[in-house]
Amino acid sequence: MRHEPISFLALVLTSLGPLLVSLDVSITNAVQPAIGRSLHGVSMAEISWTITAYAITFAATLVPAGRIADRAGRRRTFIGGMALFALASLVCAAAPDLPVLIMGRVLQGCGAAAAQPASLGLLLALAPSARRSVLTARWAAAGAAGIALGPLVGGAIAVLISWRWAFLVNVPIVALACLLTPRAVPETQRHPGRSLPDPLGAVALAGAAALIALAISQLTTWGAGDRRTEAAVLLGLLLGAGFMARCRRVGDPLLRLDLLRNRPFALLTLTTVLYAASFFGLLFSFVLFLTTEWRLSIVEAGLNIVPMALVNIALAPIVGRLPARFGFPAPLAAGAGIMSIGLLLTATVQAGHSFHASWIITSTLIGVGIALCYLLLGAAAVADVPHRELAAATGLNQCARQLGAALGIAAVVAAIGAGSHTSVARFHLAWLICAGFSSLAVLSAGSLAILRRTRPGDPQPSERVVHIAHAAGERMPTTYLCGAPVRRLIARTQPGHGPRGGGVCATCAQLDAAGAAHERSHSGSG
Repeated sequence: MRHEPISFLALVLTSLGPLLVSLDVSITNAVQPAIGRSLHGVSMAEISWTITAYAITFAATLVPAGRIADRAGRRRTFIGGMALFALASLVCAAAPDLPVLIMGRVLQGCGAAAAQPASLGLLLALAPSARRSVLTARWAAAGAAGIALGPLVGGAIAVLISWRWAFLVNVPIVALACLLTPRAVPETQRHPGRSLPDPLGAVALAGAAALIALAISQLTTWGAGDRRTEAAVLLGLLLGAGFMARCRRVGDPLLRLDLLRNRPFALLTLTTVLYAASFFGLLFSFVLFLTTEWRLSIVEAGLNIVPMALVNIALAPIVGRLPARFGFPAPLAAGAGIMSIGLLLTATVQAGHSFHASWIITSTLIGVGIALCYLLLGAAAVADVPHRELAAATGLNQCARQLGAALGIAAVVAAIGAGSHTSVARFHLAWLICAGFSSLAVLSAGSLAILRRTRPGDPQPSERVVHIAHAAGERMPTTYLCGAPVRRLIARTQPGHGPRGGGVCATCAQLDAAGAAHERSHSGSG
């Protein structure tokens, strides 16, 4: 299947999804104090619901939105999600009180959930499967940059203009993206005659994700033994069980359970949760440490976070090529390990009540670990997913990331304390907790390596995809592996087909020849 080269404009437009969504989340965190000063008579606990409501909605609607994008067309879903995001930004900017602001944030969460997985699915549909990791790394770098630059941009907006402009800046950017996307990015194939995803399953999954996210987000406020926490967890688990049962019964489920039963994908999802807990926990604690213990302004604190963003942007082209040589597990484990080392060093050397130059060194080291994990986890999640399921798989991965973020922030808040009095020792404890999450991510990625038995030089399953089957009049992608993994499998299962004289057996030679011939015969087909 021949793919046209991806234009720079198409890459920029699809990367606006993660950039704007991540930047908006990070900016909103930074302008919380300014919102509190503007909306009189509102406590910081109440204002924090502008973050919680968004996170819950985003996590709850990611998978249904991704599934809709795969069915209805990713470009139209991307444009629709971005338009809703811009409209909700206007509501937030004009909000006269807190309830209206929270309503606007809920709408933003819905728009972001539609735009983000659709944007990656749209980008990956433009390229051959062998380039998925490279493109996903560049796409994810935009999101990482948005998260890291948010405190600086949000602080500058709050100080120089007004917190309301933190939402207004989204509108012209989204308008330009909606205007250019139809001209620069082709629509993905739709599936006429097929209904939209199972609505009852979508409601059950959204409710389960929302309740679990609510319980985690409010853990430090309600307490682990509070009836509200227990009720949210219990109802979330019941809805999740109901969703799984429905997926088994219906003919066209919202989520194919064979994806969840796939052990490598399950380990990748676990790694995503653990990594996200560490990453979002450390980012939250870093900004709080810089503004409370070192008494820096939010703008100065943002400048101290910038090195992590710059490292991610600089390493994106390099990191995207690593899976072709080493597979996914090794770089993921290395990245999580580097994050753990950087956090341990930060907890060891950062003390006192003034800026120290060692901060730049440790934050840059952590940035290297973030680059290896953040930029590759999304690519690993979709590496072997058929094109028709790309947005749904991305949505599931992003949902796991949101739940991990809620877990990490809740753990950090519990370590630092919810009161106004903090100490350096409490921040050290928070960083040790984040290092623990990263260490668990190392073990999870290592288990994935053992499961896949990935060796340097072995081709990844997404490197050569050949269309060899037709079903219901539609070309179905089937992975064709050429090389040592298949030959070892054949040798184990069919003793007569082992390699002879150090060469390649006849069966493997026929597979190689057939695969190459099929690629040539279909090189000009759509």
